[in-house]
Amino acid sequence: MFGLALNLLFAAVLATLTLVALVRTFVPARVRPLPVVLLTLIWAAAVAFMTLRPGTGLGVRLNLLPLQFDGPGSTVDAVLNTFVFLPLGLLMVLAGARFRTVLLVALASTLTIEVTQYVTDLGRTADVNDVITNTLGALLGAAVLLGLRRLARALNAPPRPAATGLTPAATGPVRL
Repeated sequence: MFGLALNLLFAAVLATLTLVALVRTFVPARVRPLPVVLLTLIWAAAVAFMTLRPGTGLGVRLNLLPLQFDGPGSTVDAVLNTFVFLPLGLLMVLAGARFRTVLLVALASTLTIEVTQYVTDLGRTADVNDVITNTLGALLGAAVLLGLRRLARALNAPPRPAATGLTPAATGPVRL
């Protein structure tokens, strides 16, 4: 049991350090506010706890068949995986990350989790569907926040001055 605890501790530390390194690499310091970083670390710790603790050990240890869901349990699992990574996308956009950076960090994070689940023999399944749905969740989180920002800018934009009856042709240069 002590060896398992060390494996979990190692995996949690590795996941946290990976996320911190990725944030420090891709997010400029001037837009990396402390609350967002702390929330990201809390999210990472929660995800590490959910994904790197011992499982039942039943079933397949590795699934490399993408988008193959067997029954309602698998569909629910896919939806939950999507929602678990949604905060990552939100937090990264709050920290100033671009959409492409969110994609790379989400992909690296979920690959780290799945590889760790496979190599540490925690009784969990390393699943390509988890990689897909986790990454999708982070991208959805980023897209939602970016969309809300765009909407807020449009709603808060000053009104455009009304035209005084001039047509676009009448406002152009006069050529003789």
